[in-house]
Amino acid sequence: MTRMKRYPFILFVPFMVIVHVNALSAETLAEIIPLQEENFEHIEFSRIKSNHHLFHDQQLQINVDGSASFLMQAFSHIRQVHHVIFEWSSDGVPQIKNAEHEEQRQGDDAVFKLGLLLKTADAFPNPFLPPWMKRVETLLNFPSENMIYLVVEAKHSTGERWANPYNKRATMVSIASTNVSTDNKRDWKQASYRFDVPVDVVALWLMSDGDNTNSNFTVHIKNIRMK
Repeated sequence: MTRMKRYPFILFVPFMVIVHVNALSAETLAEIIPLQEENFEHIEFSRIKSNHHLFHDQQLQINVDGSASFLMQAFSHIRQVHHVIFEWSSDGVPQIKNAEHEEQRQGDDAVFKLGLLLKTADAFPNPFLPPWMKRVETLLNFPSENMIYLVVEAKHSTGERWANPYNKRATMVSIASTNVSTDNKRDWKQASYRFDVPVDVVALWLMSDGDNTNSNFTVHIKNIRMK
């Protein structure tokens, strides 16, 4: 107690700095992904109506009308990721009945899923790939055959995983969301997922889909951070 009285600034100020640094959460330290149209490629599927995307003020709006498509950003270097955070808000959700329905093709929709393409060994060329997959391959700077979808508002319990019904190399993960703020009458939720072991990521997908359930809704995304 005597030292605290004699040296209030020497002891007290550094203590405050330490507390401030320790209080900085992973979301503050994580790298923000700029949400700008020129940073993403719009990938569309054959014979499926595409989503409408609107970028504004570092936010992304996705309008889904019984549609499906995604935005992709290929990274110039491999990113080792162990924590992903983003904020989202939606007007409506896809008409998915339950977790069992969600695992089937007819229920394979999501209000929003953030996809991480993972670095794999060199892949053999496949001439039978559909056009959209060929487009993805041309954009990648590193080979990737596996991916992880972080799914918000899923019917599966938080942390549960299931195989994508269209591609067994894609793993779906239900992630938690918490209410964080209200902005212009829009309620924002923060989604967060931490990997037990960091993953090597070569590209980012931003996707909403309502084609299988013929669902209509609008999603807003902001503050995507990876660490």
